[in-house]
Amino acid sequence: MHREYTLREAYRRASSFLQDNGAEENANFEAELLIRRLVGLDRTQFFMRLSDPFPTDLATKLEEWLRRRASGEPLQYIVGDQEFYGRVFQVSPAVLIPRPETELLIEAVIDEAERRFAEDELRVVDVGTGSGAIAVTLALEKPQWQLTAIDLSVSALEVAQMNAKRYGVREQICWLQGDLLAPLGAGLSDIDILVSNPPYIPSQTVYELERQVRDFEPYLALDGGEDGLSPYRRMVSALASVKAGPKLICFEIGADQGRAVAELLASVCQEVTVKQDLAGLDRIVVGWRSTVG
Repeated sequence: MHREYTLREAYRRASSFLQDNGAEENANFEAELLIRRLVGLDRTQFFMRLSDPFPTDLATKLEEWLRRRASGEPLQYIVGDQEFYGRVFQVSPAVLIPRPETELLIEAVIDEAERRFAEDELRVVDVGTGSGAIAVTLALEKPQWQLTAIDLSVSALEVAQMNAKRYGVREQICWLQGDLLAPLGAGLSDIDILVSNPPYIPSQTVYELERQVRDFEPYLALDGGEDGLSPYRRMVSALASVKAGPKLICFEIGADQGRAVAELLASVCQEVTVKQDLAGLDRIVVGWRSTVG
């Protein structure tokens, strides 16, 4: 039986627990976030109501969440969602947590499409959709586009479809299960834009990542093969084998992969550009096929 205590006391206890269990730098922020999400308060409400009693029926749940965080589990998996492009997306250990850098991929696709294509109704494929953050965002930002989302993981597709349903675009997106571009088959020739944030971490490097990524995010969404470039090689090879197909290709990449991925795309594209993120690191490679086949 938990005794009654205030939100302030719960906050102090949670922060102290996290400080003692490996979250020294962000203990206050994380304690606040977990308690706010648990009791359903925004930041203003939380700090205005610190003297209110903490619901005793939530004490066990808070303890569970704190133990999970102390084990290294990402906050996003604990609370069940992550903001991306101004919207909240459901996440689970079946999918990679959407990163702010991937918002640059969305911007690149939209900017390049508006510059390159005269027609509005474009056919777009998102390869390795994961949570569906890219496909769902593009469907919402460009409702006239026809989207296809592919993932090898059935569990990931389930999460992506839940996110699409939440925003009313599930029927706007065609969902395919399979490895990279393989599920499209001959349909690859009908695609105008290929966008992908594939696994790009070299296999050995995966084991050197920080604990909350290495031990909790799906290995399938991280491992890009021996040098991290395997998914790009395979997609470029598929593009080289078709006489029609995507004219615009937009890839997210690792910070040290700009030149290598650009060289791969140059084998099938007439124009290739590497774009940097806000830190000045290579993050997006854009290819344009002015002639195909």
